[in-house]
Amino acid sequence: MKITTESGRSPEQLFRQIRDLFADIGLLGNTISIEYEGACYRVSCDDSAFMVYRVNEVQRLRHHLPGWPVCLVNSHIIFEESRTPDLAQDHFACGVELDRWLEMVREYCLSPLHP
Repeated sequence: MKITTESGRSPEQLFRQIRDLFADIGLLGNTISIEYEGACYRVSCDDSAFMVYRVNEVQRLRHHLPGWPVCLVNSHIIFEESRTPDLAQDHFACGVELDRWLEMVREYCLSPLHP
């Protein structure tokens, strides 16, 4: 299933497709870890939201926060850190769009390390 974030798509439609993808690949309700450009991310999808959360592994960064969301899709909102002008300039921003996160989830499922 190919999911794209073309303009005009409602958050509800997009979230439904993402939730169906996670159900189809057996990851609905689970959290996986993905490393991207040296940073660790937790990716999850359940019946309420799809979220990518950056794990703060260096405690001096971001005021000792354990991490922060970089992508969130639910029935009401589509948030992508990379599309937020102020955050896109932040050197902690990952710069990854939703389509790429979903590709990484698919790659994770094809990985020999996937249980």
